Amino acid sequence: MENNDLISTTDNIINVNEETFMSEVIETSKIKPVIVDFWAPWCEPCKTLTPLLEDAVKSYKKDLILAKIDIDQNQNIAAQLRIQSIPTIYTFFEGKVVDGFQGAKSNKEIIEFVTKSASLSGPGKEVEDLILSAKEFIELRDWDNAYEISQNILDKDPKSHIGFGNLIRSMIGLEKFNETKDLIDNLAPEIRNSKQVEEAISLLETSEKAFQAKGTIEDLEKKLKQEPENLNYLLQMAIALFGIGKIEDSFDMLLKSIEIDKDWNEQAARKQLLEFFSSAGIESIETINARKKLATLLFS
Repeated sequence: MENNDLISTTDNIINVNEETFMSEVIETSKIKPVIVDFWAPWCEPCKTLTPLLEDAVKSYKKDLILAKIDIDQNQNIAAQLRIQSIPTIYTFFEGKVVDGFQGAKSNKEIIEFVTKSASLSGPGKEVEDLILSAKEFIELRDWDNAYEISQNILDKDPKSHIGFGNLIRSMIGLEKFNETKDLIDNLAPEIRNSKQVEEAISLLETSEKAFQAKGTIEDLEKKLKQEPENLNYLLQMAIALFGIGKIEDSFDMLLKSIEIDKDWNEQAARKQLLEFFSSAGIESIETINARKKLATLLFS
């Protein structure tokens, strides 16, 4: 850099100097996180890391700032912050350093760092209220309202991992399996690999299997009248019942199977029950009741 003037390169990527550091980093970080990239023209690792960092922060224009500081031109700042080597990356939030790293990083690690930094300021009260509301509707399996609210969350916070997780859950609940797969295929890696989204995606196969089994209920009822303790029929019926939303009946069918023979087919009934716990929701009343019964069966 040939001068120390503040230069705006994009909406949220700026060059900072000693005169602007307090206002553009310290004061701004009281409003939103500021990632500071300490670099120098002669630093070879910087030439690789900085472009990756810039690409990552462009997705968070409203959520954070990337401030770049040439340490050759701003030696006082480097000395005050005890920058020993470059590249050094610090995240400032609420006026102080809260995270950082030194040296080269992979693109995945940089994305994870930026995503973590962007999340520091939180989603805001309105989005938090919507998330709580979506959670309630999901527990009630009111998929239409859960779907609508999840879309509202993403309108206000397009990078919300919870919003995408809830949207996927509600789409699965609405049996929009193909649309759900298309959505998942088009998610950015940092969203696709988040805990909330991965947990929601894990429900897809189980729910699709239950949906496909719905048409077999009448036939299975006849078979179970003849062989009421046939473990294969009980398992199939449990899957079919889950597919039509009879969660408690499905759980009871699997608990009956476990009571007859908990080790049958490599504990297939128990494994299916655990999968359905996740699909129905760990905090749902059906899951809570069934878990108590399962514990009694396994440990009594």
